[in-house]
Amino acid sequence: MSGLRLGGAADRGDLASFLGRAVALDPAALARVRVAGERVTAWVRLPFGVLVSRTVSGSADPADVTVGAADLLTALDPPPRDAARPPPPDGPAGDAVRWPGRRDVEWRAALPPAAGWQRLDSVPADVLRALVRAGRDALRAVPAGAAAAAGESLLDHESLTVSGAGQTAVLPLRVLSALTRMGFLGGDPSADVVLVSAAGGWTRLAGAYGSAYQHTTPTLGLTPR
Repeated sequence: MSGLRLGGAADRGDLASFLGRAVALDPAALARVRVAGERVTAWVRLPFGVLVSRTVSGSADPADVTVGAADLLTALDPPPRDAARPPPPDGPAGDAVRWPGRRDVEWRAALPPAAGWQRLDSVPADVLRALVRAGRDALRAVPAGAAAAAGESLLDHESLTVSGAGQTAVLPLRVLSALTRMGFLGGDPSADVVLVSAAGGWTRLAGAYGSAYQHTTPTLGLTPR
């Protein structure tokens, strides 16, 4: 059957949480769903220009589909099934999720490579939280009439520099903000870290519950040491 199969209730809940946060930030967001082996990754580009992803166990047919994030969220949480109606022939009710209307041609964002990532370093999640909090406090101090321009400037502020594996990644506040606003950081302040990796002009920040990406160029964001 054409559609999405998830590994279990936890995977379904994780994907729904990811989509719900993305839709809260942008009700018109698109979700691109791709399969690799027995893993399904959903990608969303946030309204402030950061690509984010969440990977869960499962499979899908076709293996690369773009749909409305809100539509897929609705499909993941259908109305209760009539107990008198038999489950579908392909498994227990709720196992298979039919694709909502496909919107493949609307996806415009590039995706990072699937392999070749090099670990640069790990950063305590509390460091990222503090940087995002400082940016938020700075924005609150801006006069209301200048908030929009100041907000964009703050998002572009180079807030974190990470070096390792012969490379240096310079990350703007917008990428750090994506991790916090999407709920990707874990709940244990003493053990929670964000892994920073690089591959093919991309930098990835992987938190406990998802990843955010910065697409770099030779003159911005990622340079040899």
